[in-house]
Amino acid sequence: MKVRPASHRNIILFAFSALNGIAVTVPADSAQAQAVNTTQDDPDSTKRSKAPNRSATGKTSATTTSRRTALKNASASSGNSTGAESIVVTGTMFRDKNLNSASPIEQITAKQLQQRGIKTVTDALQLLSSNGSGNLTNAFSANGAFAGGASAPSLRGLQTSATLVMMDGMRLSYYPAGDDGARNFVDTNWMPSSLVQTIDVQQDGGSALYGADAVAGVINMITREQIKGFEGNAEGGLTQGGYGGHQRLYANYGVGDVAKDGYNFYVNSEYQSDDMITNSQLGYPYNTSNITGIGGGNADGNLLGSDGIFTNAVTQTTGVTAQAVDSNGKALSGYQLLNPTSGCKGLSGAHSGYVAGTPTGSVSTLCQQDKVSKYGVISPYDRRVEATAHLTVRLGARVKLVSMFTYSQNLSYYTGTPNAFYANTQSQLGTSEGVLAPAYLPNGSLNPNNPYASLGESAQLYGRFIDPTAETQFSQNYRGSIHLTGWEPSSWGGDWNYDSSFVGMNTNLSTKYSNNINIADLDYAIENGTYNFVDQAANSAAAKNAIAPTEIVHSNTEEYSWQASVTKGLTRLPGGMLNLAVGTNVRYEGFNAPNANPVDTTNVNNQYESINPFSAIGHRYVYSGYFELNAPIVKMLNADFQGRYDSYSTGFSHFSPKIGVTFKPTKEFMLRGTWSQGFQVPSFYETNGTTIGYTSYGPSNQTWINQHLNTNGTKDDYAQAYSLGGESVGNKNLKPMTNTTFTGGPVFHPVPWATFSAEYWYIREKNVIVSNPIPAATVASAYEALNTNRTVMIDGDTVIPDVADPLHPDAPRRAGIIESSYINANSMMTDGVDLNLSITHRLPGPLKMINWYSNGHATWVHRFNESIPGVGIERFAGTEGPWNTTSASGTPRWRANWQNTFTWNRLSTTFTVYYTSGYHGTAEDNDGPGTAGNCKYALYQDVSSFYPTQCNVRHFWDIDMTVNYQFNKQWAGYVNIYNLTDFKAPYDFGTYGSYLYNSSWAQNGVLGRAFRFGVTATL
Repeated sequence: MKVRPASHRNIILFAFSALNGIAVTVPADSAQAQAVNTTQDDPDSTKRSKAPNRSATGKTSATTTSRRTALKNASASSGNSTGAESIVVTGTMFRDKNLNSASPIEQITAKQLQQRGIKTVTDALQLLSSNGSGNLTNAFSANGAFAGGASAPSLRGLQTSATLVMMDGMRLSYYPAGDDGARNFVDTNWMPSSLVQTIDVQQDGGSALYGADAVAGVINMITREQIKGFEGNAEGGLTQGGYGGHQRLYANYGVGDVAKDGYNFYVNSEYQSDDMITNSQLGYPYNTSNITGIGGGNADGNLLGSDGIFTNAVTQTTGVTAQAVDSNGKALSGYQLLNPTSGCKGLSGAHSGYVAGTPTGSVSTLCQQDKVSKYGVISPYDRRVEATAHLTVRLGARVKLVSMFTYSQNLSYYTGTPNAFYANTQSQLGTSEGVLAPAYLPNGSLNPNNPYASLGESAQLYGRFIDPTAETQFSQNYRGSIHLTGWEPSSWGGDWNYDSSFVGMNTNLSTKYSNNINIADLDYAIENGTYNFVDQAANSAAAKNAIAPTEIVHSNTEEYSWQASVTKGLTRLPGGMLNLAVGTNVRYEGFNAPNANPVDTTNVNNQYESINPFSAIGHRYVYSGYFELNAPIVKMLNADFQGRYDSYSTGFSHFSPKIGVTFKPTKEFMLRGTWSQGFQVPSFYETNGTTIGYTSYGPSNQTWINQHLNTNGTKDDYAQAYSLGGESVGNKNLKPMTNTTFTGGPVFHPVPWATFSAEYWYIREKNVIVSNPIPAATVASAYEALNTNRTVMIDGDTVIPDVADPLHPDAPRRAGIIESSYINANSMMTDGVDLNLSITHRLPGPLKMINWYSNGHATWVHRFNESIPGVGIERFAGTEGPWNTTSASGTPRWRANWQNTFTWNRLSTTFTVYYTSGYHGTAEDNDGPGTAGNCKYALYQDVSSFYPTQCNVRHFWDIDMTVNYQFNKQWAGYVNIYNLTDFKAPYDFGTYGSYLYNSSWAQNGVLGRAFRFGVTATL
């Protein structure tokens, strides 16, 4: 297939939308449109306005009273039974103000975001109570994420790929890098947050309108349709500690009134910049590798004891040292600094000392450095720029056309610990012997980097480079859409309503890797003496670049989608009009993510040491047809039937039904429920990709450990915890995952100003795609028991041995990489309860001038189980599991948020409480079924003495406060205070998404109290 250049495709999108401009909007005060959540977000219930019109995509029309009256009169004369005051509930194709949604839908309005101090779509979604394990946060981008620079929610904990994220009811292109190098998902960072009117979160299975692949739910960001005049905002902030600088600007300008003039055109732009936050800027213990103060170990520079001796220090060496070796790599001496006269000078934060217990029994000089303090990063630098142009036109009394073009870019940057080199430096897919410095250079001169050269001995080099690695992700998004809606009168039944839209979106990603060592280049530099290891700072930029050339990888994705539907009232039932809708959707998805670190078959060492290799490429067409039949059987009973058939050009097809029922015997009480089936096709990575990821593992077979001991009987470095590789290879024979979803529960509306609801949800997936159904620790331990140096097969996985132990080169090796193919092996189920409340009321008594608005959501996870053939059932609810998913964020049983806003005249104050329950620091996908809650299997506890004993992770509270004041009609100001009470993040030693804490649930707890100040103008 011939693919147009990205620049040509973007020009086509631009021309297609026929729009160009720069602007950004102040969030609008929009009414809640869901029939279930009947309260408004405006605390003054006496000033509530009616819900405006909506199209089938869920987009809200800013129609004025005069326009509504005109349309109502027009519809009356034409026999329109629905009238103009109609809405669409997200997830259905019908516009009916009396329609009660059977699906549980949480709607977040722009005003709620403003009141809670939420600035981005990403933050809004990460704070959802239903956002569970496997979520991808910006903080994890700086701590090893494959999809660095991106963020995505994971509804119900079913991973990012199970949540369908849309804009105005239209699909979006995937992020060009996979979550965990395996899953396709939509990045939420690029979204123009200042254009948000509402965010609708449908928390059950996919609908006929959106797609059957929305296993965990649908997130529909709805943008503003109309802006008049100028609006702008300026905001700045930082944390109480003086770090984490934040700046945000947006402005917009619009002309025309859809109701009066028949059109509205606006342009919009936004800029946001957030400084990188490093561990060194935080307080103890997050700013150091020395955690003895909380009962842990000391991994880096402070290993120096009062006697001046380092213990277990070889792998932490900063200053370059060497030791003489024989022809077999056997050590002949202790360690010696290459530049003993300067010691550790010039190495920031380094300590000098000695190490005892070498093979010859000598005491040797080393340098140590606190890597966490020097190089650790909490969150990346992030800069976002966005521009939108938007046009709405009334093409007569019955037709509306909306066109939109958006350009956005997101730049994410962070640094990392410099590459290290030991006796053998391991790449991701190969090994290198190049750190063995010869005695003589090719020209016959003595090697200046070998202190034993005069003795004619080779030397093993140990150390760390001085330049931090750096990674930059720069993504650009081009999106154009056009949307046509209208209706025609009918002489029988209800009117004809039609809806058609087209959207095209391209996402381009450039990933730049800096200061990463290329092993073949390092080999050459060591053998030829072209890099100065004695004094690294003296190397020229060219010499550094020669061993660490900058690598830039370009990836891109595409999404083109056309959909059309028509609805018609067929006949009147006792409860209302029987409505039928039919529609079709055709879309194209393209994915091109080349490998950043491919294998060179002519030179296995021509690879980067620390760039994770992963890749995927492919494209597919999807053809869909769908229907919906809504039957108001009687006034109190409504049934909704949906079905969708999808056919993929890659050979998959499936019919997915959905049924929804509402029973409302009184206006104060309603029962609702849905049942649906869906399916999700394998990702491009799972069918045509390769991924290698690393997790920490410590050798556990005692017989094997006994062969890797120092002369004093302690475990040598080879027997310590290390990074165990897991390689997953695409499988073109995979089947789609299928799922069954059920939701049901009551909605109480006892008084006009309060609504309460409870929802039970159940999801079961079959044919779950996995790469390694048996825990990696189990496979690695079994490999140790074989006492071998060969590549072997264990339970269907290929185990490739690691490099040899420098001190015991003939001893059995540890597992290096566990290679497996994706397979349909497992089934998964999860269930739980959602609780919701919404209150809008005036306070009683002397406080009656104060309006109170309260909105709360809580999610309780009852079960989250994965069934693995030949292994058993792994249970994750209330634990750190699933540990092998994204950042090992775990599955807390409870997550909740509760907003309370108090408004008096021009002053509004909001307190929002967030809660995440504690969980066991164990994970059954790491240690096997039946280990949840067993302290013996606490993560890392059995593989490293560095972390303190931890069986449970405590709960976390966070309280945010926002004060808004309206100075006059044109000007307003606000103050946001995050983590008002300065709650501290609980320690979590099991997650690998961050250092000592869980960034998915407790990011504010490690940053401390933070402030933002802003002013808005409406002219």
